[in-house]
Amino acid sequence: MGKKCIMCEEDAGFCIKGTSECYCEECAKEHFSDLDLLQRVEEQAQSLKKAVETQDS
Repeated sequence: MGKKCIMCEEDAGFCIKGTSECYCEECAKEHFSDLDLLQRVEEQAQSLKKAVETQDS
């Protein structure tokens, strides 16, 4: 189950780092002038996976 945009409930592609606030690409472009300030949902998931694997070791 993927993350949903907090504005329109579409599948989210971007999140504010360190929060659960996620946005689809359209809403992110509308509300933020620079998408580089946001973390891609995929990057966030990979970081979480790496942290879990490190903890299990």
